[in-house]
Amino acid sequence: MPEQLAEILSIAGEPTRLRILNLLRQGSLCVCDLQAVLGIPQPTVSRHLAALRHAGLVVDARSGPRVIYSLAVAATPHTKALQQFLNRVCPGEESLRRDSENLRQAVRQGRCRLLRQRRGPRSKETIETPGARLSAQGL
Repeated sequence: MPEQLAEILSIAGEPTRLRILNLLRQGSLCVCDLQAVLGIPQPTVSRHLAALRHAGLVVDARSGPRVIYSLAVAATPHTKALQQFLNRVCPGEESLRRDSENLRQAVRQGRCRLLRQRRGPRSKETIETPGARLSAQGL
């Protein structure tokens, strides 16, 4: 059990991966949107997403030619605790707040499409929200 926790923390603790997880807390994004907000090459984003997917921290879904990434449903106490930690800590980190602001601006300007998951007992409907009002707490 400690090995699993150590692996999750090691994978999630890499700075670029923390930035990606922070953005995916806001909703689902494709690789090109993550690339645009983070300002790093597409192969780098894809490599980090593959590591996060392999660790069970993110999931992907194909939408036409695009692959959309989302935070995985917390299937273990470790991943649930990590998501809670990210929700509490990320808003207080200056560089992560800047990333969130860059995402907010990109969505407002129509350069990125943030997809929000509406979670309910029977609903897994995805809502596309380009230009939507995004709360400061949510981003």
